[in-house]
Amino acid sequence: MIPAQHPYEAHYKQEEGGRTVYRSKPVIAWDDEGQALVIDERSGRLVPANNGRPFTGLSEGGHPVVAAIPGGGWSARYKEPDGSSNVDPLVAWIVRSNGTLTPVGTDSTGVCDDPTAMGNFGGLVAPGAEVRTEQQGSSA
Repeated sequence: MIPAQHPYEAHYKQEEGGRTVYRSKPVIAWDDEGQALVIDERSGRLVPANNGRPFTGLSEGGHPVVAAIPGGGWSARYKEPDGSSNVDPLVAWIVRSNGTLTPVGTDSTGVCDDPTAMGNFGGLVAPGAEVRTEQQGSSA
């Protein structure tokens, strides 16, 4: 067995409640034949990634999260279709093993995600920075 030195992820596709759900698991090690090994939570053992799951493949993974810190007064600006902007506070920053930070925002249902990945992302607003809005209807 060879411990995984570089992050890879095993991907799975399942049907749950009439919808398709995609999940991934980190590759922990490689066996002597080169198969990716992931943790089987039920047995508490390493198993081949394609063992008994709807395996769809491997991809290079991101660096693992090592910490999370509060949003610290930062916000994300989103562009609205009418030309205005909406600003929402960040709830946290995640810190990855390579030292990079990723902002974490939340929507009205409580789902957390990286605001920079949103199609209407307009930028980050530092604490104390003046928030500019293009139209009166925008929130600050």
